[in-house]
Amino acid sequence: MLSDHDRKTLREVERQCMADDPDFTHAFEAGQTRLSRDPHQLGVSLAIVAAALLTVFLLVAGSLAGAVAVATATGLIIWAVGHHSAGTNRQAP
Repeated sequence: MLSDHDRKTLREVERQCMADDPDFTHAFEAGQTRLSRDPHQLGVSLAIVAAALLTVFLLVAGSLAGAVAVATATGLIIWAVGHHSAGTNRQAP
């Protein structure tokens, strides 16, 4: 938890950033809004990174079949999530 002094300092840094480069501040706020709209995006990204690391580990360990299986399963999951998201976005509110 931040102390009062730290909060005051953080607010001052935020104000200074907004004054120095408003475009940067707006870009950051847009990214923050995009992340808040899709809270599962971070989890999906982390799962993809973990699967990629596991695939590389299996290749290094000499298990080509295991690496192909993990990569294939990851690809199918990514496709399914994207397909589901696209179908959800097309539905009328």
